[in-house]
Amino acid sequence: MTSLAEPMLLGISSGLMCLTSCGPVLLPALAVAGAGWRGTGALLGTFLAGRLVGYLGFAALAWAVGLALPLPVRANGLVFASVHLGLAVLLVLYALLPRRPRASVCSQGLAVSGRVALARRFQALGPAVMGLLTGLNLCPPFVAAGVRVAEGRSLPNALAFFALFFVGTAVWFLPFLGLAGLRRFTGVAAVARVAAVVVAAHYGYLGAVTLAGVLFHG
Repeated sequence: MTSLAEPMLLGISSGLMCLTSCGPVLLPALAVAGAGWRGTGALLGTFLAGRLVGYLGFAALAWAVGLALPLPVRANGLVFASVHLGLAVLLVLYALLPRRPRASVCSQGLAVSGRVALARRFQALGPAVMGLLTGLNLCPPFVAAGVRVAEGRSLPNALAFFALFFVGTAVWFLPFLGLAGLRRFTGVAAVARVAAVVVAAHYGYLGAVTLAGVLFHG
């Protein structure tokens, strides 16, 4: 396996691109949650765990098929369209679903009960799915890491390479823990919900345009 510094430096070099793609998604999500330091850390940890799963899955794919070049234009477009549309749906759910459902909703009927149950499931899985989707960003360092892995013959080495790449990118997310301090300001959650809807509309537009381009001009 190559030097341990190589994958970590590649991960660190992709930091600004990671923040550009993840910041608009992660900032509203954490602000809407309105959690304290422990809760914010847990949400951020779940988000990063989703990214790690995505990285390891990509590493296995690169190793298995010998991926040495970026995806073809049509396949690349489908990936980005799917990611953008998925992020749009997740952000809308973050804006609309209740963050602190009450323990008892029997008097409000089955509809509210089902909404609360969906909110609880989403609170558990939403950040991980967001991390997975935002991790599928074919920036130059990410593609370089894929090419490096495709050149090898060992699956454990491929997984270890991308695990270290993940460590390099994760450093850039530590400042997001500071969002826990916003909890004491009233109105932040409401503003964050509006921001989440705006960002969702942006990603939905990008996804729809990209998908239309692939389907009608690919």
